[in-house]
Amino acid sequence: MIPLAPLFVQMKESLEQLLEVLSRERSALATATADDILQLAAEKKSLLDTIESANQKRAKMLIKFGVVEAKAPDFVFKDWLAQQPATMDDVKQMADACNELLEQCKKENFTNARILSTLQKRNKVMFETLQGHSRKNKVYTASGNTRPVSSKHTLGRA
Repeated sequence: MIPLAPLFVQMKESLEQLLEVLSRERSALATATADDILQLAAEKKSLLDTIESANQKRAKMLIKFGVVEAKAPDFVFKDWLAQQPATMDDVKQMADACNELLEQCKKENFTNARILSTLQKRNKVMFETLQGHSRKNKVYTASGNTRPVSSKHTLGRA
């Protein structure tokens, strides 16, 4: 019997922690707390490294036991797991739970990325306003590129 259960337990726990970190990240993005955001990004990276390591161990183990080939281990693994007897039900349930958690994490991360993108755009516009630049007021340079027209009456100089 292949000892997959401990790896899936580790991945499930890491995915649950990642989901919690993503939730805290959303709160940090709402308050725009830079230090918290950087700390949460480091936590996310650590958890993702842990998940990736466990997934690589799983793939190597399955290849070693001849369950899958090195070319496409995930697709073959799902079929192989579905054909296993009831003694592997705990692994099947953990694999399903990991897939569900992974989808939730992807959704949360996508939402956080959209929030971050919106914040970056807003900050860029505010910075340009302070500098006296406008996206609409641009002139052509000698090389044919465009550059913003700066104003002598910027808020930053006031």
